[in-house]
Amino acid sequence: MRLTPEEPPTEVRLALDWELWAVTELLAGVPASSVVEGLTENGLDREGAREAVRRLLSSPTLRRRRRRFARALMASQLVDVRRRLNGPVEIERRATIDRDTLHREFWTRSRPLHLRESAREMRAVREWSFEDLAQRFGAVEVEVNTKRDEATRRAHTERVSSQMRLGDFLRACHEPTNAHYIVSRNGLFGMEALRPLWADLDPLPPFLDSPEPPRGASLWVGPAGTLSPLHFDPHNVLLVQVVGRKHVWLVPPDSDAIYEGLDGYYAEHDAREVEGALEIVVEAGEALFVPVGWFHQVEALDASMTLSLLSFPWENDFHWFRPISSPGE
Repeated sequence: MRLTPEEPPTEVRLALDWELWAVTELLAGVPASSVVEGLTENGLDREGAREAVRRLLSSPTLRRRRRRFARALMASQLVDVRRRLNGPVEIERRATIDRDTLHREFWTRSRPLHLRESAREMRAVREWSFEDLAQRFGAVEVEVNTKRDEATRRAHTERVSSQMRLGDFLRACHEPTNAHYIVSRNGLFGMEALRPLWADLDPLPPFLDSPEPPRGASLWVGPAGTLSPLHFDPHNVLLVQVVGRKHVWLVPPDSDAIYEGLDGYYAEHDAREVEGALEIVVEAGEALFVPVGWFHQVEALDASMTLSLLSFPWENDFHWFRPISSPGE
């Protein structure tokens, strides 16, 4: 490892070959900590490696190139998804489905599926209500996503949170608003005080494995009017509507125009204005299979509770479909 001698001693600069290596790794989305480790293994002291990577990450040029690289990467990833889509797609509707058929006809072919009966026997669907949860867990302090309408970027919709008693929040859900919402990142299902809720996921739809707390399931709770902007996930999801109704828009991942202005996982578009968007209203007791990479926008028509389940029996973490965020995102 060589340092350029003419640089001031307070600034670590890498030799050109190692700087190019580090830039290439960062452009490809390799974590900064891994780049530091690689430099350290090749002779640079750890603090010097950290300083060199910090300097690269703060470069406006690198930030611009990362954004361009991310768009190019997303375009190449679409080739694989287009192959799976293999023609026009609609939301197929079935009562139930077995594991092999789901995998063969929908999972591997990247096709959405509306299931009318698969989740109706789940205890959560049969027994949960706003009143029931308020009575059982009303005193529990929970994190709530707030100030959603004040976000200047759709990618920032879920960034602000505050603490509330669950009972107070549930009672506030009787008035329609998009100002407050319990979303996946609030971690409701990861709280020890709410661990009894996991038992209410039984019986699961037959094509799912049992999730391992605190992973594999998340809960969304909010009033009518909550709106999740158009975005995609790097995994396949089964949305189970427990209470209320939700209007869902789905946009196939081969809709090229939607990638212009992509902000992380979020599109700048409103799904209602996207040509070719598919629509469905999911009722309580119904489920919707959303394939990896499909953009979706969700609006609550009533005060609602929705489960997001990921515990499929197949590998369900699609790193290759993750956009590269700008430093600091």
